[in-house]
Amino acid sequence: MPALSIAGALAMPRAAAASHHDIISSGNYYLGVTPDDGSPDRDGGLIPLAQGALGDGDPSRFVGWRGASNAPRTIALVFDLLNDLPLAQIRIVSNAPAPGWGFTGISVTYRSEGDTAYRLAGKATRTGETDYELVVPMADRSARFVRIEIIRSSALLHVPLSHVEIQRGHGDAGPHPGPAFTVAQLRAELGRYTRLADRYGQYLYQDWPGKVTSDDQLQREYAQEAAALAGVALDPERYDRYGGVKSLGRHGATGYFRVKKVDGRWWFVTPDGHLFFLKAVDAFSEEEWGYGTVYENPDGSPRDMFDELPDPDRFANAYAVVENGLITVNFVKANLMRKYGDNYKAKWRDLTHRRMLDWGFNAQGKWHRDPAVPFPYIERAPTPLDVIKVRWAIDPFDPDFSTKLDRTFNLRPYRTDPWLIGYFFENERGWNREVVGEVVRQAGDLPAKRAFIHYLADAYADNLTRVNELLGTSAPSFRALADEQIDINRVPPGDVAAFITLAAKRYFQQVRNAIKRQDPNHLFLGSCLVPTWRTSPEWNAGGVDHVDVLSFDWYSNNISELTRYGVHDKPIVNLEYCFMLPDRGMTSHNPSIAASSQADRGVRYASFIEALARTPFFIGSAWFAHYDQAVTNKPGSTEAFNIGLVNQQDQPYHEMTNIMRETNRSLEMIHLQAPPS
Repeated sequence: MPALSIAGALAMPRAAAASHHDIISSGNYYLGVTPDDGSPDRDGGLIPLAQGALGDGDPSRFVGWRGASNAPRTIALVFDLLNDLPLAQIRIVSNAPAPGWGFTGISVTYRSEGDTAYRLAGKATRTGETDYELVVPMADRSARFVRIEIIRSSALLHVPLSHVEIQRGHGDAGPHPGPAFTVAQLRAELGRYTRLADRYGQYLYQDWPGKVTSDDQLQREYAQEAAALAGVALDPERYDRYGGVKSLGRHGATGYFRVKKVDGRWWFVTPDGHLFFLKAVDAFSEEEWGYGTVYENPDGSPRDMFDELPDPDRFANAYAVVENGLITVNFVKANLMRKYGDNYKAKWRDLTHRRMLDWGFNAQGKWHRDPAVPFPYIERAPTPLDVIKVRWAIDPFDPDFSTKLDRTFNLRPYRTDPWLIGYFFENERGWNREVVGEVVRQAGDLPAKRAFIHYLADAYADNLTRVNELLGTSAPSFRALADEQIDINRVPPGDVAAFITLAAKRYFQQVRNAIKRQDPNHLFLGSCLVPTWRTSPEWNAGGVDHVDVLSFDWYSNNISELTRYGVHDKPIVNLEYCFMLPDRGMTSHNPSIAASSQADRGVRYASFIEALARTPFFIGSAWFAHYDQAVTNKPGSTEAFNIGLVNQQDQPYHEMTNIMRETNRSLEMIHLQAPPS
């Protein structure tokens, strides 16, 4: 079957609905979510196609799903045509009866009786039309079952569906149809997988220049790129061995990375004493577990989304059980073996090193790195498994917290490595009002709850009467108050903020001290906080005296959430960000980082990173990530994001990296012109 472009599903004017094909009227359909508005289909169950509101041809009737805060975002329905039939097209009509009705996206999948998984017929985005019509060409492909999935961007949006017309094409029906499916069987159809990936892990339903069709193509691409990059190397006249810029002077060689403020601007300084602006790539290694995808469910059943999986004997190295016991295959690794040979590491490392130098990157960032590729790098200090948690956050008032850190950290092997920049601890986890709300609800055996009561006693000069009045409690003592369940809404906002700051100071001080006990030579880079998620401004800045660098993960085209922390006169790095294109089966979850093309990804990169470089406290970043995620999703997630500099077939996005190259080469000079602080 030829691959169908997603453009094959067309929103068409009503006049285009005319057809010479017969409309199929036999069969049944089932609605996965029972309607709560519209015509009698709201009764649910098995609905005869000719009698239901969707198949009776009466445009005045519709099936509706009203919005609500707890309404499902996705509404699915399935048609049983009772036999394999060649289909000409599928026409879907959605007439909105009033403002507030509509949906965002729609996809149509199908399968024949003998297939185990569905295939995509088409998908489209609705842009706000009151009367919406979608025609999906089927080109005489055979199907017994047709599924429609409707997605609303907001659970509050009402969804109307007026008519589904399935037209028969040319060809014979299946010779031996099975019996009509029951409600239970059709409900199970809604859970069947849709095939998405070919043998190289590429999206099945779209073609593009360079799409891989053979192993020979991959090998030719390697030969061509290796020849093009043969002369690429770090320029020893311009850079020291770590990537420090020689022309910006000597600033004291200590043998390790450090930070220094020079003429009112913060910089990293390399072990050899040259200024260094961090331009790292996260998840550098192809071994990164997030590049894989689940192919087998915990019960042993297949996750049937692949036309062909890599041969498990030849590509055994591509298969792994990863976090939470997920059973995965890594198409990146399989494709590297196809491209560079079964023992691919040496060739891949050499070419990848040259690529990064050519594109102007100078370090390995967070997550899985390759120690054989000679770049400065960042390391994670591991989190003890036995820390006390409140929601997602650590309780730093645990009297054993420091002991747990000492027992878990194993940093001594790194202490004399000049290539290590520094450590981060945890990732994207801080304290906010929600965490404090959970703390104050707990009993007095929680260390943080005892610390909160101690804070109140200090803040209110041991005036228990005043504290009881504030909290609506009647505790006879502060000790008794620790066992009271306190309503966070009674706690003054200033006290919430002050207690978060106190917790942050205690947390970052203990982590720093634990790092320095094992490795006094390297930097503490904080906790890679998302400024507006699972944290608070008080936590973000509360540990500023105990970190060498403030680190954030900020996915946006707006730098203001980072620059607000410049008032603390502490260097800042952004250790996760990217711009992505929702194309080739991949998606984007954040409109502020969605691009219109691969070149636009590069343009957005340049705009964002240059704006940060123009601030005196920003000293670098790490792009997330080296490779795209799988089109069939990251393990344990719905993410299928175009985040990579390179796709899963090891093909660089040259339209983007060409722009990155020019940008990266100028960042030190841009930073040198930042207004001093």
